[in-house]
This record gives sequence, structure tokens and C-alpha cells, in this order.
Amino acid sequence: MTALFTTALRGAVCVVLTASATLALPGTPWKRAEVFATCSGRLAALAVRQKAMENPDWTDTLRQRDMFDMLLDATLPAAQANGVPGGEHLRWRSAGWTDTAVLLADMEYSFDRARVARAEAALDTRIADCTTLLLGQ
Repeated sequence: MTALFTTALRGAVCVVLTASATLALPGTPWKRAEVFATCSGRLAALAVRQKAMENPDWTDTLRQRDMFDMLLDATLPAAQANGVPGGEHLRWRSAGWTDTAVLLADMEYSFDRARVARAEAALDTRIADCTTLLLGQ
């Protein structure tokens, strides 16, 4: 990594961790890496859907996903030093993607209005849980 990238990465981690103290960000490197990977997957799935629906917000969503990828990259070495198996972050990211994709499918294809409403509420909550970790959201 270049010195500039490393400095920016450390700064982003400090900003998120400082800003998120009241949001109960997990205290262990393992759980932080899990949160960052899961949010990355959620936002990636949402961005794909937004782009397919020609929603102009998809680029902002991708930028947020990129921030979570950067945070994951910064925390993963400590998480692995604390016992996270290799490749686990990929499973966490996939779980976030899958969870979001299922909710989006329920919203799009279900004939049950109550199910659609539950999926919308769940998706809003899960995305908000992620985006509130980032400053300016």
C-alpha cells in the first residue's frame, strides 16, 4: 500500500470508530470485520438493484460500499490475528448480499402486501444500520 492510501485508510477507520461509539460498534476486531463485510455485501446488492432500476443513487451506494471495503481491509488483519479463519469475510459479505437480495425479491415479486411492507421495513433498517456508521449519513 502507498503511504497516502495507508494514511487515508487509518483516518477513515478513526473517523468511523470515533463517530460510531454511540452506535455500539462491536468492540472486538472479529465483530468489526463482520459488520464491515456484511454492510459491504448489503450495499453491493442494493447498488446492483438501483442500477437495474435506473436509480441515480446507485453510484452513492457504491461509494458507501467502497468505504466498508476499505474499513474491512483495515480491520481484517487484526481480526485474523484474533482467530477469524481465512475467507470468513467473504462468507460475511455473501450473507449480507443474500439477505438484501431476498428482501428485494420479496418487495418486487410478492403478492402479499404485508410481506412487501415487512421486507421494505427490514431493508430500510438493515441499510440504515450500515449507513449510520459512516459520517455524513
